[in-house]
Amino acid sequence: MSINLTSSQKHKNEENVLGKNRSYNDVIEFLSAANQIDYSKNAISRMQELNKEFDDVASKLDIILIGGVNGKSLTINFAAKLLAEEGIRAGACYSSHILTYNERITLDSKYIQNKQFTDSINEVLNVVEAKKLKATAFEIVTMASLLYFKSEKVDVVFLEVGMGGTLDATNFVKPKISAVTQVSMDDMDVLGTDFDKVTGELMGIAKNDCYFISAEQSKTCLQKMKEFSDVAGAKWMMPIRKQSALPYIYEQLYGRTASLAERIALIYVENIKGKFSPFLRGNLLLTKQGQRGRPTLEEKKKAILNPVKTLKSFWNEKFELLRGRFELLEKEKPTIILDNAHNLDALANLFLGIRLLHYKKSINGFVLILGMKSFHDANEVVKSIRYLLKKISGQVFFVPAPGEQNVHNPEELCKLAKSFGIRANSYKSLNEAFEVARQAVDERQGLIAIAGTTSMVSEYWKNKDIKKFN
Repeated sequence: MSINLTSSQKHKNEENVLGKNRSYNDVIEFLSAANQIDYSKNAISRMQELNKEFDDVASKLDIILIGGVNGKSLTINFAAKLLAEEGIRAGACYSSHILTYNERITLDSKYIQNKQFTDSINEVLNVVEAKKLKATAFEIVTMASLLYFKSEKVDVVFLEVGMGGTLDATNFVKPKISAVTQVSMDDMDVLGTDFDKVTGELMGIAKNDCYFISAEQSKTCLQKMKEFSDVAGAKWMMPIRKQSALPYIYEQLYGRTASLAERIALIYVENIKGKFSPFLRGNLLLTKQGQRGRPTLEEKKKAILNPVKTLKSFWNEKFELLRGRFELLEKEKPTIILDNAHNLDALANLFLGIRLLHYKKSINGFVLILGMKSFHDANEVVKSIRYLLKKISGQVFFVPAPGEQNVHNPEELCKLAKSFGIRANSYKSLNEAFEVARQAVDERQGLIAIAGTTSMVSEYWKNKDIKKFN
């Protein structure tokens, strides 16, 4: 017996079979309402189940895991651009964004388009709903990125670890390379305050037979990291010591991050792909592998006529930071710096950059606008601010970090800062503080720095009515 279905019934049945086809706005609404991140065994179990549903997509991609506390996103950004010089297409999935979720997925250093983003997220959401998985936004976007990169036939994929390492949602993959930028205290509400335990959590991404490298500078910490690496069966590579030759003032701020990116790219090209790379080795002349002695006169002439791109020329031509990482808005009056620095080490790097700017060109009037999460030691942060303001005359405005839970009370921070002899005020919002700051500094030579969380940077752009980056 045949049954005639109405068009709406047919559509409903098709949805049950194929899943919903949500719009871009629907997808964004879903992700924004979902839990953002989960650091537990459940996160890894969900990712393993999703990966199985998508025919083990993770095993079909060369994946590089980047963990650590600060500099993860920049390491990925730099390494992807270096690999592009070798003709290698790199996809990257970041753990956070400033304005739109599209910023989390890039291919050839360009944001994913709305249609591709929507299609990829829909694929994952339909399985999540069918399997009744309590997946977080981070898990959904990470899995969607793998599907997108597989469809685009990328050569290599960078995944940014969201938090810690051992129980992070990205840690279901078997990476070709794992890297830890540095070990520092962050996310103490989840990872705790024991330094050795935090190191162990970060080292959870070191896997059997994968290459492991770090830019950590503490010899004691590196020794512990090597012990974890050896137990895991990872291939320990010589840690980063030198700083890359970046343009002034950035060498002191991000030189070691760039150097880590260079080494990651070199390991991938030479150790994994088996291709010799004079460019990534920093050779000025195209020396054949195994060649000894100085280059001949003929080789020198060829080098002059056909110059080989060097790492120094690469950084001079193509150095560019990501949004919200010492983002210098020099066309604004006064000049503005946006930085998502959210822990003591990141703030110290930001403050170093501000001092270097001051040495380069005298700053006349300076205001730091800061919102802070509560698990950071307020005393240590205020001490760091006091040191900065001894070098540059200025003041600090404390505000509640927009949209964040568990934040320091601005009024209490203000009282603490004043007890250290710092000129300080507290305000109810970033916008209010910013308007006061604009009046407090010189329009041409003044500087306003906004920092503390990613949401502080986001709020600045929202107040400027900027909804997305191109």
